[in-house]
Amino acid sequence: MLRKTKNSSIYILMIIIAVLQLFPLYWLVISAFKDNSEIIGGTVWALPAEWHLSNFTEAWVSAKVNQYFGNSVIVTLVTLVFVLLFASMMAYALTRMKFKYNSLILFILLMGVMVPIHATLIPLFMILKNLGILSSRLSIILPYIAVNLPIGVYMLSAFLRTMPKELEEAACMDGCGVVKSFFKVVLPLLKPPLASVAIFVFLAVWNELLMAATFIQKQELRTLPLGLMNFSGQYSISWGPLAAAMVISTLPILLAYVLFSDQMEKSFTAGAILK
Repeated sequence: MLRKTKNSSIYILMIIIAVLQLFPLYWLVISAFKDNSEIIGGTVWALPAEWHLSNFTEAWVSAKVNQYFGNSVIVTLVTLVFVLLFASMMAYALTRMKFKYNSLILFILLMGVMVPIHATLIPLFMILKNLGILSSRLSIILPYIAVNLPIGVYMLSAFLRTMPKELEEAACMDGCGVVKSFFKVVLPLLKPPLASVAIFVFLAVWNELLMAATFIQKQELRTLPLGLMNFSGQYSISWGPLAAAMVISTLPILLAYVLFSDQMEKSFTAGAILK
């Protein structure tokens, strides 16, 4: 009887937490179909009296969300590819290849996680300006890669330490060199932790605002978080189209979680299974 009461309490607590987590998403979705008067004066949880599908059209075309969405996709995908490639190669080199000061190099690299982004804005601004790439896609792609590399190396290094070396030794006996062994043997086994790193980097880059607002001055190169600021006018805010734009910006995040959630779960146990 006591166990059933305990289980019921846990289920009730979980339901309450789920409602608290899902209600903001529900409010955002229904607000995307309302006009300003309903959002400001209506009931928070009430469905729209009239479904304004025009909010999505206004956000996508008139407010140029399509352009900002495309910029965010390009920046995020390029950053993802280079972070995953460089982080996996660096983690492999630092954990498998024993050379002088490799532990020190790993420590210095991980120190980058402790440096706040705000402290690097002015030095980065001057460097990018002197290089002549300020207010271009490269001006945010390069910092995004540098900022996300340390955590990627850290997560992949932790996984590689649990992976037995016998797999690579067998590949070497079959005639594989270091590079071929990495791409043919090690990289396929890194899919679960790479999925975890990919989601982490995707969320960080997709939602990033501070660097984009500092380094991007051209209207046509703005990313989605920066473009959402256009909905705030001098005297009023178009809440319906703004909510519609936020729904659009949230969809890729939900899609990424659905696609990579299984791989993330496998990353927690794959190392132990290999061992």
